[in-house]
Amino acid sequence: MKKTKKKTPKGRQPQNTKTPRYGKTPANGKTPGPAPDPDRKPVLDQKPVLDQKPELDRKPAFLQKPEPGPVPEPGQKTDTKKKRRNRIWTVLFILINIGVVAWAAIHEFAGKPPGAINLRFTKEAVFFLACTAGCLAVVLCAEALKYVLMMRSLKERVSFRVALETAILGKYYDCITPSGAGGQPFQIWWLHKHGYSDGGASAMTITGYITAQAGFVIIALITFITWRAVELEAIRYTAYIGLVLFALVPCLLVLFSLMPRTVEKLVASVIRLCARFKFVKNPEETTSRVMEMLNSYQASISVITRDKLTSVCLILLSLVFRVALCAMPFFVLKMFGASVRFLPIFCSTIYIYASITLVPTPGNAGAAEGAFYLVFSAMGSDGVFWAMLIWRLFSHYSFIIAGAVVYAVNAIEAKRLARSRVKSEEQKKSEE
Repeated sequence: MKKTKKKTPKGRQPQNTKTPRYGKTPANGKTPGPAPDPDRKPVLDQKPVLDQKPELDRKPAFLQKPEPGPVPEPGQKTDTKKKRRNRIWTVLFILINIGVVAWAAIHEFAGKPPGAINLRFTKEAVFFLACTAGCLAVVLCAEALKYVLMMRSLKERVSFRVALETAILGKYYDCITPSGAGGQPFQIWWLHKHGYSDGGASAMTITGYITAQAGFVIIALITFITWRAVELEAIRYTAYIGLVLFALVPCLLVLFSLMPRTVEKLVASVIRLCARFKFVKNPEETTSRVMEMLNSYQASISVITRDKLTSVCLILLSLVFRVALCAMPFFVLKMFGASVRFLPIFCSTIYIYASITLVPTPGNAGAAEGAFYLVFSAMGSDGVFWAMLIWRLFSHYSFIIAGAVVYAVNAIEAKRLARSRVKSEEQKKSEE
């Protein structure tokens, strides 16, 4: 039989199934690679090069300078500028704090001989010092119990130690960041680090923050309505403005849960008004961020506040937290023999806390000392300067010290665990 060739349709070229020789181009247009060199030895037959010396002059990785990144655009801000700004602000806050303390000392001791200041630690002074320390313990325990209740309501692992550490670190970062805005992110990170879910960590942190704000607003409203006999009018009026700022977020959340569209229009109109005065650069982006924040806050709070009993307990613990914090000045002044009553000192302290909200320094540094000295020296109290220093030690610097202790204890425990793991692995290898 004769072999018949297959006819190819028009417009197509017959495929060349034979392998082309090197140097010729096949019909498909693809050029083959170079011909193999017959004199080339395979890789396995080649001997390794042993004459090369290691690079002794090369620096280790941690000593090498990082490669320069991309050159920023003229309008783009670099990280170095931000670091410089943070350093400048930090130095400025320290200088303000030192200046206020120095002014109070000069005003307190002007025209007095060196021996006129008599600090005696009697039994009464030690008792009132212990009461001040007890107020600090109540503050930390009340904040920690809030997290314990929220852990139970979310059916997460309940740990009083983690709750206490979270409360301490929240106050720690509130005291070292401007406007007290650094505590919540670090609390979420700390809870997530100890095995809590992302949603649970954010829900507990945001709910704790909102209930703390609501507790202060309740106490401040009762105080402002029932007691107006503050010594300085400037403190009273600035306290009213500070209370509005304190109540802004809780009131927006309540209104947003009831009238979401109305709140969205209200927020957009306020941001547009701020943009006209050049307080806000991008009003649309700012509005979207604020609404996203309100949505996330409402979603986080609704998870915990479904149980009414838990919500009431959180508010009560926030009130206990604020009462203990505002009771410290009374015990400190009594420690130095001042003849004062509890209610005027307590109400004046609430006015002070509300008024210094307008100052964006870390822990309201400078403003807190100045307001304390002005208010209580106007009341004719004795030992106001020393009382101011001890009050700030308990109400501000004690949280910084406690936060440092938490970090140190956890670092020591982490090293011990690492050593025990290494020893256990070595024992297993020796047994094998």
